[in-house]
Formats: sequence, structure tokens, C-alpha cells
Amino acid sequence: MRGARQLRRMEARTRARTPIASINLVSLLDIFTILLLFLLVQAGDPEEALPVFENLQLPFSAAQAPAKRHLVVAIERDRILVEGRPVASLSQAAAGDDVIPELAEALQGYVRQAAAGAREGERFKGSVTIMGDRKVPFSVLRRVMVTCASQHFGDVSLAVQQREEAAR
Repeated sequence: MRGARQLRRMEARTRARTPIASINLVSLLDIFTILLLFLLVQAGDPEEALPVFENLQLPFSAAQAPAKRHLVVAIERDRILVEGRPVASLSQAAAGDDVIPELAEALQGYVRQAAAGAREGERFKGSVTIMGDRKVPFSVLRRVMVTCASQHFGDVSLAVQQREEAAR
């Protein structure tokens, strides 16, 4: 009996001397905040995400390269948009010369913005992604490309949908 009582007393003294482990919540919150920020940054790359337009069906292609996001010119069935803003109707684009004046004016505005925001010595890249509906005539698509080239947007990418066989 005496040994058991002595053992209980020793355990009680040991428990009284050892501090209870606690978690530092500030450090834990810091870790979770950093983890959350890392996941948010890695989750979506805005350069690869092209905008979605309701009235636009992209043509299919067997291309393997993913589309890059630059300045987006969308050619819907009835109008032309630059970064989601309508700039010309398709009837205006189909009629007239190779250069579409309304589109050229809108692109020139983006060139001026880029020049104003550019650092000294930095060159204007002139990259544009054209998203053309599959039912738009090639003559209109060609006029849009000529207009882009005339406004110093020489790096033209065409957005397409990948076929199922090409995606595998």
C-alpha cells in the first residue's frame, strides 16, 4: 500500500511540474494565411484564361499548344469586340477596305495606353488573340488580321477549341 501511495504522489508532483502543451494560434494563422495565398496565386493564371462570349463558337482544331491571353479581339456573328467592348458591327467589317476603321481606332487606344504605361526602353510587343466564331466568313477574319497588323499588333494568335482526339 505504501508503495502505491508513494507512486501516486510522485505522479501528482510530476503532473504539477510539467506545463500543459498549448498551440500558438498566431503562428498557426500565419501558416494558414500563407498557404491560402499560395493556393490562390497558383490556382488560376490569367494569361491562360480566355474570356467566354455567349454568341461565339470557336472552330475546332487539332492544335496542341494552349491559347495565350493577350489583348482579345472577338468576332461574333453580328459584331466585333475588343476586350469585351463592342467596336464595330460585322456588316461594317464586311464592307469597305481591308482596314476596319472602328477596330483600328480601338486598337490605337490600346497602343497609346501601352506606350504611356511602358518603362523607358521597353518595346511594345503587339500581341493579340483573335477569337472568331466558326461561322464568320474568312474575308472578315482576314480584314481583322490586316487591321491588327496595321496598328502594330503583328503577333497574332487565333483561339480555337481542341478536338477530343487532340486533347488526349
